[in-house]
Amino acid sequence: MRDHNWSFAAWEIARLNKQIKSKSLVIHVDSHLDDVADGVRVKNLKTANTKDEIIEVARSYDRSLGEVSPSSIMHIDNFIWGSLARGTIEEVIYVSRDTQDVNTLESMRASEDVESLYYLSELPSDCNYLTTRFTSIDSFLSHFSESFFKEYVSNRSVILDLDLDVFNNSDSKSDLFPDDKVREYITRLFQLYPWDLITIAISPDFCGGINEAEHLFSIAREIMEIDLNTMHKLV
Repeated sequence: MRDHNWSFAAWEIARLNKQIKSKSLVIHVDSHLDDVADGVRVKNLKTANTKDEIIEVARSYDRSLGEVSPSSIMHIDNFIWGSLARGTIEEVIYVSRDTQDVNTLESMRASEDVESLYYLSELPSDCNYLTTRFTSIDSFLSHFSESFFKEYVSNRSVILDLDLDVFNNSDSKSDLFPDDKVREYITRLFQLYPWDLITIAISPDFCGGINEAEHLFSIAREIMEIDLNTMHKLV
C-alpha cells in the first residue's frame, strides 16, 4: 500500500476471509506510532461487514492535493484504533523511534479527559488492549528469539505491519539506512515467525521521496519474494 490507512482494510478483509482471527497481535514496525485514538469514530467503522464497505471505511483523503482533512475518516495515523474498536486486534508491539508516548488504556483512563473516556467507550466491552514499546528494531529482535516469540504468540493470529519509513532517519528528507542494514532487518523480521499476514506501507512522503521508497520496497520484495503480478488490487 502507498499509505498506511490501508492496513486497516487488509486486516479487516483478512478477518472477513478467516485468514486471521479476532484479537490478533500486531507487530507495528514504523517511524511513527500511528496510534491516534480518534480512529474509533470513523464513519461506518463498526457497521462495515463486506469487502466493499471496509474499503470505503479505509479510504482517506488525497493529501497530495492539499485537501483539508475531513472529520470522521480514516487517516494514516489512526487505523490501529479503528481495528481495536472492531475487535480484530487486541495487542500491539510498537517498534518505533517516535518520541510520543503510546496511548494505553491505563493512561487514557487516568487522564479523565472526556474525549479519552469516549474513545475508551467505543472499544469492545471485553477489550484488553495490551501494548509493548521498543524504540528500535535491534531492541525488539534482541528481546524476542524465534522460540520465545512463538511461545509469546501462542494460538493467536499475528500480523507484521511494516512501514518502510522506519528505514529513514528523517521525516522531512532522505537519510536512509545503508542497504545492508535494511536487508538484515527485513530478513530477520521476515524469518522471525511464519506470519499470518504481512502489511507493508511504502510511505514515499516519509521515506524521502518516491525513488527512495521504491528502492526500499525493491529490497523488501526481493527478500520476501513478492511477485507483484500475483497481487490483487483492493482499489
